[in-house]
Amino acid sequence: MEPVVVLILFAVFLGALSQRVTGMGFGLVSGPFLVLLLDPFSGVILVNICGIVASFSVFVRTFAEVEWPPFRHLALGAVIGTIPGAILSSSMPTPPLQILIGALIIVSLISSLTLGKLGRAIPANVGTRLTAGLFSGAMSAAAGAGGPAVSAYAVLTNWEQRSFAATLQPFLVVGTASAVVMKVIINGGTWPHLEAGVWIGLGVVLVAGLVGGDWLSRHIDVALARIGMLILAFGGGVAALVKGAVGLV
Repeated sequence: MEPVVVLILFAVFLGALSQRVTGMGFGLVSGPFLVLLLDPFSGVILVNICGIVASFSVFVRTFAEVEWPPFRHLALGAVIGTIPGAILSSSMPTPPLQILIGALIIVSLISSLTLGKLGRAIPANVGTRLTAGLFSGAMSAAAGAGGPAVSAYAVLTNWEQRSFAATLQPFLVVGTASAVVMKVIINGGTWPHLEAGVWIGLGVVLVAGLVGGDWLSRHIDVALARIGMLILAFGGGVAALVKGAVGLV
């Protein structure tokens, strides 16, 4: 097995592990690394495809706690947001797109860490949900990471964590599926060209990551797991940004 394939499988495994333990993080953790290992176009598509599976598997277990009215508003915004996100990513050359993806990852991580300390709140209404969903959809299509925008909304509206984490899962399924469809429509050449054995391997490591995350979530502090997720995501974002900058030289 080629080293790059091993690294791709490992990145997906870590993303699935993070998704199951923290409720989000698949795109943040695996996204920048898959962009480095493949390219900004097919890498993000692969993140979206695997993210759909990871989020749906968590959704099956948290279905009863989903708040459906907020979900509908957020999802509508996300579907709309994938259009400009897909157009932007499909029209940019590889190095600038790598820089954009790395920068979006870094900014979203910093905002998720600092917004809660501002002490400000916004109303939880249709307008704010549509706006949060729109930003999330655009980021999902452009960078494969739609979670942080909605996490920021949850912090600013004081959304109870348990119901937010449950509602986030079907939202991510809809948002990432819309991103895949929109990117394929706009630029069908972005589909990742992987051998059948690699796709099978991706399925295996996805299941392994989710099962391992299920076990790990009962034996590790979620706050500690979240710190690990943020470190990995930040490192990947910086690496993607640097590679894009080097490509411009």
